[in-house]
Order: sequence, then C-alpha cells, then structure tokens
Amino acid sequence: MLWRLNYETPTLSGQHSVLRKIFGRWQFSSIVLLKSGTPFSLRAGSDSPGVGNVDGASGDRPNVIDPSVLGRAIDHPDTSVARLPASAFSFMLPTDAAGNLGRNTFRKDGVWNVNAGFSRRFVLGGDRSVLFRVESLNFLNHPQFSEPGRSLSENNFAQITNTLNDGRAFKFTLQLRF
Repeated sequence: MLWRLNYETPTLSGQHSVLRKIFGRWQFSSIVLLKSGTPFSLRAGSDSPGVGNVDGASGDRPNVIDPSVLGRAIDHPDTSVARLPASAFSFMLPTDAAGNLGRNTFRKDGVWNVNAGFSRRFVLGGDRSVLFRVESLNFLNHPQFSEPGRSLSENNFAQITNTLNDGRAFKFTLQLRF
C-alpha cells in the first residue's frame, strides 16, 4: 500500500504580520509505504550431513520434523533462530528424490517506511525569495530486515544478518532565487 500526502498550512490573517510570515504557508509532504513480507524457501544445502549434494541439484529442500514451525514470519534478528530452529528440520537421505518441505513456506519482514518533507518559500521582494526545505528518508527509523540464512547446512541458518534500508537520514536545503 502506498500513500502520498500533501498539506499546506493556511495563510494566517490578523494584525501580527511577523507571525503570519513565519507560520503561514508551510508545505508538508509524505510518502508512506506498507508491504507485507515476501515469502522465502529453505534449502538443505546438502542431501545428508557430510555427504554433499549427491544428485547435483542445488535447491533441495530439507524434511520437516516439527510442523509447528510452518508458516511462521521470520522478521526480527532477536527471534529468528528461535522461530526457525534447525532442530525442526532434517537432511534428506541420498536416496530421497526431495525433502518434504514446501516452497515459500515462511515470510520475511515486511516494509514499513515513511519519508517526509517540510518546506516554506519566503518572498524577499520582487523576484527574490528563499526556499527552506527539510527532507527525511525513513523518518520513523524503522529497520527493514533481510531474509534469514536459508541453507540448513550453513552456520548462519535462520540468522538475520542484514537490513535492507539505511537508518534515518535528513537533508536540509536553503535556496536563494534572485
């Protein structure tokens, strides 16, 4: 879901011209993006411990031992290993055609992002003006975590080790027109 918001404060009326010039006609704009997490699949990485992938297919899926883990959202580094324990899966035997775990059984973290900006043009007289603008990317500083390690044979299985976005950033602009 994507929302674009724009708002301009009203021009203030009254006797206080200084207040009117300072607080009137500010523009606020924002883009809000909300998306659910995308699905991902797990890989065995090996047909059995220490044997390697004997059929030559690189995308073999493991077997599920504990079906209570199915359908879980794996969306935070502090809980990812507990929500997706390696003990819930087993390697397939070299004689098995495939593991019993389905594709896209889990979901990674969703996107929840707000970008915002405030601006105001101050007229100095004639064709001269000053534009003041403040912009923020990831205004609420919400991290978007990447998917966890997906290969059962790797040491980083179920660990989220990266984010997909940067932290909050601000940009200040002062523009003079003459």
